[in-house]
Amino acid sequence: MLLAGSLHGALAQALPWHITSAQLRITPGGTLDRLPPQLALPATGEGWQDTPLPMVVPRHVTPDEVGSGHIETVWVKLALPAASAAAATSEPLYLYAPRWQTVGRLTVYADGEQLWQSRGGPVWNGYNYPLWIALGHAPRDIVIRIDVMGQVGAALSSVRIGTREDLFWRFAVRSFLQTQFPYLSSGGLLAVGIFSLLVWLRRRDETRYLLCFLAAGAYFLHTLQYLVGQDPLPIPEAWFSWLAFNSIAWLILACYLFIFRYLGLRYRRLETALYGSVVFLATSTLPLSWLTHVVFLYPLSQLLLVGLNLVVSIAALRAAWRAGSREAMTFSAWNAMSTPIALHDLLLQNYRIDIESIYLLSYLGCVQLLLFMILMYRRYISALDEVAQANANLSLRLAQREAELLESHRQLRDVERRETLTRERQRLLQDMHDGLGSSLISALRMVEKDASGTARADDIAQVLRECIDDLKLTIDSLEPVSTDLLLLLATLRYRLGSRLEAAGISLAWEVDDIPPLQWLGAQSALHILRILQEVFTNVLKHSRATAIRVQTCRDDDAVLVRVHDNGTPFSPAGTPPAHGGRGLANMQRRASALDAAVSWQPDASGTWFTLRLPVAPVTASLDAPGNGLVP
Repeated sequence: MLLAGSLHGALAQALPWHITSAQLRITPGGTLDRLPPQLALPATGEGWQDTPLPMVVPRHVTPDEVGSGHIETVWVKLALPAASAAAATSEPLYLYAPRWQTVGRLTVYADGEQLWQSRGGPVWNGYNYPLWIALGHAPRDIVIRIDVMGQVGAALSSVRIGTREDLFWRFAVRSFLQTQFPYLSSGGLLAVGIFSLLVWLRRRDETRYLLCFLAAGAYFLHTLQYLVGQDPLPIPEAWFSWLAFNSIAWLILACYLFIFRYLGLRYRRLETALYGSVVFLATSTLPLSWLTHVVFLYPLSQLLLVGLNLVVSIAALRAAWRAGSREAMTFSAWNAMSTPIALHDLLLQNYRIDIESIYLLSYLGCVQLLLFMILMYRRYISALDEVAQANANLSLRLAQREAELLESHRQLRDVERRETLTRERQRLLQDMHDGLGSSLISALRMVEKDASGTARADDIAQVLRECIDDLKLTIDSLEPVSTDLLLLLATLRYRLGSRLEAAGISLAWEVDDIPPLQWLGAQSALHILRILQEVFTNVLKHSRATAIRVQTCRDDDAVLVRVHDNGTPFSPAGTPPAHGGRGLANMQRRASALDAAVSWQPDASGTWFTLRLPVAPVTASLDAPGNGLVP
């Protein structure tokens, strides 16, 4: 295509110049190859027509009007008196045009020399980039050539010529609106989409995050069509066209599925129709040789997309209205706005409105993705509020359960305290009955049987001393008991020391450090005291000893308490049951209750008594009723 323009009366105008008219000529035999650097105008000078700028060569969209391989050239010519232009300013001049568009190639010449040529392919040729060409000195004429494929038409905006200071701000604003903003917004929203994908990979049940990623990816693919063309594409143009077109269908699908899932709805028939339409568009626009050329299908398929979007928009608005969701209503209303915006872009693409307008669908997609983010943000905040409320309810229930547990523990402690008091009371009653009571009954019977009153006073005194010792041991067992066996033995030494001294028996204390007995309690302490009391009583009554030695030591997993007297050797095996009484049997039973063992070893100097106590806790419940034994 070739465009040429002329300025009339420019000599009287000050820079910058706004060119709104040109001369137009259309010739056959164009080419899409690289052109030589020198301008080659048509041989004949006839056929030039005046045309206003912006200029449009209409598009034909019926199949029989799309010429197979036919390329025509559109020339537009503009003439400038060199002397007047040079006198206007000494600064370098630039050419600025907001937009040009066609399926083909554009080349700009000044004074017959090529200044600029589009570098992309014929379809994606950088049409959305505004022209900014350095002219240098003021040229005498400017010729723009546009080579057009078939009869798809062409368009060129008005042209401005001036200094950089005059025009660059216009170029910068236009470049930002047409290319830079879509580039930045699509890149940023793609990053948000990738983040949503990572969230979905961890939470597969949250399909809204996946839909957000799919929408961001579709928007990014759609936006690429406004950014390419400065360099050749890495893939065939036909396939890139297929991606650019179908991406808007994928964006519609993802957005409306997101709305329905956000509202917790499923319209099976509508969604099936939506899926079917997207698949139909994707297959019917495949760039295959047996399908109609994409140049023809592209605008017609856009009409189908507009109708599809209108139907689904109505369904989404109705669903949001029924659900009473303001967020979904806002999102659906903005999606519905895509219908008139898509019509605007379709008209702009087909040169039906001012070519200097801006494609708006990229802005619509940006706002759609921002609404995506807002909805996901509100969903996130709602989830945090739900978690906070759940934590508050959990804390309240935990406090209630804690209060109930404390009350239950208090009641349990009361029950345990009552049971402990009951067991201790039963133990004391049984111990006083079996120990002190038995001794008092023995003293009473001794006096009752002695009708003549000749009973020995020392015998009665001995019985009473035993009663007192029993009472003292019972009282000692009421004291808090530690796990220190040596402290318990010291108590026994204190209680029996005076009796041994009165009997003329010396007491030698030979104790070593021993480990604590964690199982030592009130009942077990009383068992140990009773066993050792029986040993000392037997020495006093039967052995005629003059010295007693008490030793303690560690033996593997046990503690040994050994008592040696220098009296008559004693062996339980050689003692008749009639003389052994109940004392030895009670000692055995008490030792068994402690998981302990008692033994006697006579030798030449007397008798060794050994009480073997386990270091590990005893298995029996020593404080349970029924473990009290008769002395």
